[in-house]
Order: sequence, then C-alpha cells, then structure tokens
Amino acid sequence: MRKLDRYIFKETLIPLLFGLTAFTSLFLGADLVNFSKMIVRYGAPWEVLVELLLLKCPEFLVWTFPMATLMATLLSLSKLSGTSELVAMRAGGVSYYRLIMPVLVLALMVSGVTIAINEFLVPAADQRYKQVLYERVYRKSLPKVTTNIMLDDYSGGRLSRIIYAVKYDSSTKTMYDVSIIQFENGRPVQQTTADKLVWEKDHWYLEDGTIYVLNDNDWGAVAKMSFKGGRQELPLDYQPEDIPKLKKSPEKMTISELKTQILAYESNPEKSREYRLHYHLKFSVPFASLVFAFVGAPLGIQSHRSARSIGFGLSIVIIFIYYILLTMGSAMVQGGYIDPIIGAWWQDVALLMAGLFLIWRARK
Repeated sequence: MRKLDRYIFKETLIPLLFGLTAFTSLFLGADLVNFSKMIVRYGAPWEVLVELLLLKCPEFLVWTFPMATLMATLLSLSKLSGTSELVAMRAGGVSYYRLIMPVLVLALMVSGVTIAINEFLVPAADQRYKQVLYERVYRKSLPKVTTNIMLDDYSGGRLSRIIYAVKYDSSTKTMYDVSIIQFENGRPVQQTTADKLVWEKDHWYLEDGTIYVLNDNDWGAVAKMSFKGGRQELPLDYQPEDIPKLKKSPEKMTISELKTQILAYESNPEKSREYRLHYHLKFSVPFASLVFAFVGAPLGIQSHRSARSIGFGLSIVIIFIYYILLTMGSAMVQGGYIDPIIGAWWQDVALLMAGLFLIWRARK
C-alpha cells in the first residue's frame, strides 16, 4: 500500500472507530434502562448488567458497522476536501477513483468482518445471554424443555403431514403427547396419537400409540389399530438438535441453520419465505457498509467548510432512507408481494446505483 493510501486509510479508520462507538452506545443506552429495572427487580448483582450489555454488543455491531462506515467516509473525505488536501492530491496526478479506493477497500473489509460477527459471535453471545439471564437474574436453570412443537411436511407444494407434540425434552431426546395427521390431496386420511416420540439409534420411534384411518367424507374413523406397550418407527428428517431450533426466531439463526430450514420447506415456498428473507439479510445488511462507502465517497469529496456537521447530517439522512427501504422490503416479502431475494437486497441495489451515479457525475 502506498503512503497516500495509508494516509487516507488512517484518516477513515479513526472516524470509523468513533462512529462505531457512538452508534453502539446509542443502542446500548436504549437497553440500559430496561436492564437496570430488571436487575433491581430480581436483586441480581450489578456486574450482571455489564455482562448482559456486553453480550448484546455483537448483535448491535452488525447494525452499527454500516452506519459507522458511512459516517467515516463522509467525515474523512469532507475533512480532506475542506482542507484542500484532495485538491493537492488531484493536482499531483492522483485520479478520482484512486482517491476513493482506500475507503472502498476498508468498507469491504468491514463487510467481511460484519458477516463473520453475525455468523459466529452473535449466536454464541445470544446463547450466553440467555444463560446469564436465567441463572444469574432469574436464578433458575436454562429450560431444557421446549413446548408446543409443530412440524409440517410438504410434498409437491401441498401439506402431507402435521406432527404436534405438547413438549420436547432435549436431555432425553423425547417428545410427549404426540399427534400426527396424514394428508392426501389436502384431505386428512390418517391420525396417529402416541404418548412419546423417542430418538434412539438414529431413528424416531412412536411409543404407546393408536392409529386411526379416517373416513373419506368426515373425521370419523373407519379403522383403528393400537400399539400400546409397543413402538413404531416414524420416518422424520429432523435430528434431535433441530427440534429446539424450531422455536428459534429466524433472525437469531446462523446461515447454516437457515439453510436447513429452507431445505426442510423446499416444497413449500410460502412456508420458507421468512427463512429465505433472513438468509439473504445475513449478507445484504453487512454489505451495506460497502454500499454506504459508494454513496458517501462522492458526497464527502465535495468541498465543505463545515465538514463535521455536513457529514453527520448526511449520514442520518442516508441511514434513514436505507432502513426505510429495508423495512418496506421485509414487509412486502412477508406479505407475499415480492421474492425474498428482492426484498433483502433492493435497498442495497438502489443505493449502490445512486452511489455509482454520484461517482460518475463527480468525476466529470
């Protein structure tokens, strides 16, 4: 890296760290009051408050890294422009594209770091957060029992089976009070009830159950078979470790977990819509750092006397536009109006196109 690149890189890195600290502090401040009330209510040690806030940081960093990158781009280039350093660089034969390249490289690095944080740190921190909350605040063990489990199977885009269990105990790998309804062409044809569904030797087994073959026209049973005191194997694609994840919100899942859920509902795009949306958001939100750099570079490189105030004001406006578009896209995906890949990426594409246009116009 040339001396000039290192200089611009350093001038951008310092406000990046400042913006990261400022925006993350705002997020933490919003949770501080609620955490404080909770600590007082349950009489937990105050150091627990600090630990809970720190465990929230990885999740907040995913959102504040793009904001900080935009602010850093605007502030650093506005400062260099306001002090005529950019004019001197251009006069020395440095091209416009070469001037903004260190900023774009830094933004790309930030995007990569954000993806890594979201994939590796956020799930681990969230699990630790729950553990601290239960054990040190509520003063009880983290629950191993998941209640009201619902599994759907689809074939050819149509519902083929529903499996419901009142609860699942991860320590024994057992579901309790299980009901299964089989469908053919959208019509229920068989119902099975069982006391347990047990994982053993890489297979699921129903125990102490009854099978009812249903009438063609209504729910009346025309045949009944009992296996009380016995067991019957149940073909099921889910592994024991997958069951608790069914109660896990998509935004808390890792990329691999989201892939698993998408594959599980491959034959039912409607059911997998939310999982596909959050899968693409795992990449589109971190890449907002690079998009913001494309937008911020041509705006910041214009000559401004009040670099800091202009940079901060533009940051707020652009961030507001970005998250309005992100919210609209997510809402339209959940409403079934657009495909998840469009809803997750359209704000990035829109601002990237705007940034490329501004760069083209600024170069002229």
